[in-house]
Amino acid sequence: MTVKDWAIPVATVVFAAGVSFASLESAAQEAEDLSKRVTVLESESGKKEVVDIKIQGVEKRLDKMEEMMGKMLEVQQQQAINQAKICTATNASCD
Repeated sequence: MTVKDWAIPVATVVFAAGVSFASLESAAQEAEDLSKRVTVLESESGKKEVVDIKIQGVEKRLDKMEEMMGKMLEVQQQQAINQAKICTATNASCD
């Protein structure tokens, strides 16, 4: 067996191993990049959920304020009616 007989298969195996290692390294890099993208997306999704929860809280508070304003308006209307009745009953000038 000459050097030429075993050198070509060994060179082929070494070349194939190098290509395999490069492919493996490339796949590992792509997996790491993908992991970073997922982390960023999860972070953005988490921020969006926090904002959505805050918006829901603000909407609830606004609904309560609108309800309170409606009740205050009813009370003021009733007070105006009562004042008008008092003014009428006492013949007072209530300008």
